[in-house]
Amino acid sequence: MPETHSQHRGEQAPRSHQPPGPADLAPHLSLGAPPFAAHRIQNTTSCLKEARQFTAEVLHRWSLDLVREDTVQIASELVANAVRHGRRRTPLPDGSAPAIWLALTRRPQTLLCIVYDPSPRRPHLTLPAPLSERHRGLPIVRALSEDWGWKPSGHTGKAVWARVPLHPPDTHHPGSRI
Repeated sequence: MPETHSQHRGEQAPRSHQPPGPADLAPHLSLGAPPFAAHRIQNTTSCLKEARQFTAEVLHRWSLDLVREDTVQIASELVANAVRHGRRRTPLPDGSAPAIWLALTRRPQTLLCIVYDPSPRRPHLTLPAPLSERHRGLPIVRALSEDWGWKPSGHTGKAVWARVPLHPPDTHHPGSRI
């Protein structure tokens, strides 16, 4: 069964001994206060389906159905990149298996979708060739999110994040997103 953790105001997330665990993920990524939910991505052929299900369920529980479709797509693209490019093949120094985590946290005006992976390699936004099946993930994330980026996390990993606005885009001002 996949490991999933959710934290709401006033609740404590369970402690984990694997770095970074669900209880350590929010402070590890400097995310701050809940509501916060995290899901460990399993190394299976159904990991993208599980990531999409987790994201949809959390957003429904948080009454964020208006941003669910875009956020599910963003989470799926970030997890696919982490699985493809961010997996570490060797165990961590403590012998544990490296983990990929999908995390969601709600802010007053935005939702953050964060994927932690154990690779220090930075993501590269590469525009795909017209008929290419590769290099489409980050352009999709860029198109669906208000902003995206990455930051080193710990000694060996990184967090790639996307910010989804929780308010409709302002269509009355020049330069606003459609």
